[in-house]
Amino acid sequence: MTRRLCTCICIALLLIIFVTPAYAQFPGGKPIRIVNPFAAGGAGDVELRVLAPLLEQHFGVPVVVENMTGAGGRIAYDKMYKESPDGHTLFYNNQPALQLGEYLYDGRYKGEEFTYLVNVVKDPRYLIVLKTSPFKTFQELIEASKTQDITCAVSGLGSSGHLGSVQLILAGLKHRIVPFDGTAPSKAAFLGGHITFWIAGYSELKGLLADDKIQVLATLNETRIPPYEYPTLPEMGYPEVAVFNMRGICAPPNLPEDIKAVLIEGIAKALNSEEIAKWAKETDRPMFVAVGDEYYKLHEETNVMVKNALPMMKESIGKK
Repeated sequence: MTRRLCTCICIALLLIIFVTPAYAQFPGGKPIRIVNPFAAGGAGDVELRVLAPLLEQHFGVPVVVENMTGAGGRIAYDKMYKESPDGHTLFYNNQPALQLGEYLYDGRYKGEEFTYLVNVVKDPRYLIVLKTSPFKTFQELIEASKTQDITCAVSGLGSSGHLGSVQLILAGLKHRIVPFDGTAPSKAAFLGGHITFWIAGYSELKGLLADDKIQVLATLNETRIPPYEYPTLPEMGYPEVAVFNMRGICAPPNLPEDIKAVLIEGIAKALNSEEIAKWAKETDRPMFVAVGDEYYKLHEETNVMVKNALPMMKESIGKK
């Protein structure tokens, strides 16, 4: 073997060592697919597309985001329930949509059997009224509901807003639930003065407050969430009402423990990076990272909340 040939071989070996990503040995070496049960352009879709390049850097394989929409997420959840647990197909789990699909609409999957890897965000909700509303406090609203026709716009029956509205009824706020086909029309009806109150998301609140058209009467969460320091219902002497969209990465049932550990390490590392911290701050993203068993515990807590409201939710959609 000539000296020149030996030199070329050594250079090639060095390139393999130093250019190959650290996690090129991710089991199977195939691309990782993350299925989003909701449409492109939504909050969850944006989060996944920011996260995907960082996961690629860590795992050394392509990470592809795929939207699989329909039936409030049930189409995707049903398919993910039957997928092979090899670590190459993951999905973005939206709670309480997962529970509502399973318990309210008889989804063909069991949420407790999915593999819970890492939760990413928890988007809490706020009860808001227009600045022109006669109700300046939650106490005034709940008192008026005893004698007046109070209405709440929700983005469809079976949505998290629908669940929150039912929880508010159970807490003593009497009102009619008015469903719309999506967030945009429900928001428009509220801003147009056709609805008494609306349940707004954390990421929507900044723009609504900047327009100076609304006032916040309550934080629908167990604690206040900076920078929006509005009182919670328990602070005002009412039962707790928790309304949120919690999004995290899960895998099909029976994912092997060794693959689970590799995925959790990589996802958590990406979420704790400076890039994500900077992006979250710039976009007011409510990060809420929980891994493994802690993430599964969040699932169990959401289960209890949904089941408590289930009888009234079924009644509101005409289901026995």
